[in-house]
Amino acid sequence: MSHLSRFVIVAVFVLATPFLALAQDLVPEAPSAVLLDQLSGRVLFQKNPERPIPPASLTKLMTLHLAWKALEQGLIHPQDLVPITADTTGKAVPPGSSLMFLEPGQRVTVKDLLLGLAVDSGNDAGMTLAAFLGGSQQGFVSMMNTEAQALGLSHTVFADSFGYDARNLTTAGDFARFSRFYLAVHPQAVSMIHSVRQFAFPLEENRATGDRKRIRTILQTNRNTLLGLYPGADGLKTGYIDESGYNLVATAVRGEQRLVAVVLGIQGRSEAEGGRLRTAVGIKLLDFGFQNFPLRPLPLPNVKAVRVWFSTPGTLQPALAGATVYPLASTELSKIEVHTEGAEEVAGPVSSGTVLGRAVWTKDGQEIYHVDLKAVTNADPAPWWVGLWDRIVLFFRSFTGAQFPKNAVARR
Repeated sequence: MSHLSRFVIVAVFVLATPFLALAQDLVPEAPSAVLLDQLSGRVLFQKNPERPIPPASLTKLMTLHLAWKALEQGLIHPQDLVPITADTTGKAVPPGSSLMFLEPGQRVTVKDLLLGLAVDSGNDAGMTLAAFLGGSQQGFVSMMNTEAQALGLSHTVFADSFGYDARNLTTAGDFARFSRFYLAVHPQAVSMIHSVRQFAFPLEENRATGDRKRIRTILQTNRNTLLGLYPGADGLKTGYIDESGYNLVATAVRGEQRLVAVVLGIQGRSEAEGGRLRTAVGIKLLDFGFQNFPLRPLPLPNVKAVRVWFSTPGTLQPALAGATVYPLASTELSKIEVHTEGAEEVAGPVSSGTVLGRAVWTKDGQEIYHVDLKAVTNADPAPWWVGLWDRIVLFFRSFTGAQFPKNAVARR
């Protein structure tokens, strides 16, 4: 796992301290919903966040995550051709499935399948990617569940790669955290696939070798109707099966702020009504967040220099290594306090980027957010005579009970 992935997992599952809107009737149409701020992870609204509900085609986001992960690791490439067999076409998935309309022998790339999953919500695309990445549907589902456990999604389990099976289960809380993680580690996904409004397939380039039939291109529109309707909306996924109702992961950007809303279990008497209600709830949640919890500048701490023994220079001035804004209601800003934590002295040498402490913001005595304090320059090994003098000073200082300075935390 990359350093970035480790950082994001910590940020998602440690810093996402909830300060909840109490307006539980904000979305009466939704049995379960969570709204959070992407940058900080702050939960701005939740309703029955731990109620288990089948994710339906939201499942495809985990399939996409594993595909992006394989791409980033160089295990596969966007233009790799993926075998399309009778076992992975539209005829192989359950009846009534949403389809990309894959046919055996077609020349289909990994990139085609990503778009087929995100725009068409094709169950055949999900089955095909599963076979390509995991060897089989069963093997890939095992990968999905292993990843869910690694990410701390304790209320989420997968039974297929595309969401048709009602044994797939998640909660709005789990899926909001996962969606935040997904957006953080795969930022390219938004522009490359999730904000794409339409996808045409198959094209001439997808023609199977030896096929002389006329290509019948099917143009499908993204089922996420917030695209083009809600200002700043650029993803992420919709889902529906009878057992779950109408589900949605919606995300939108205004200025520097991105919000993520997860809605599960909306019921509708028809596809048109369910889709309309799902979109309306997404809009209501996003409006609530942007209007009531905009990103506001946090008070800045007084960051003191750190004494660095056995090094030149002998002191370093740490700098804040992260954003100093946070989603706050207008009544909350005056309640925010900030302090710094960390050693006043460390043993050198110290390299640029080394963590020397952290700035912590609290509200009513509870931590809500923190940012690392890092060295922005090196403190190189001092000449031998400086190091010798430092050891003499520290030796005599030890008689007062002072501890020997510890090494700085060498993490990035």
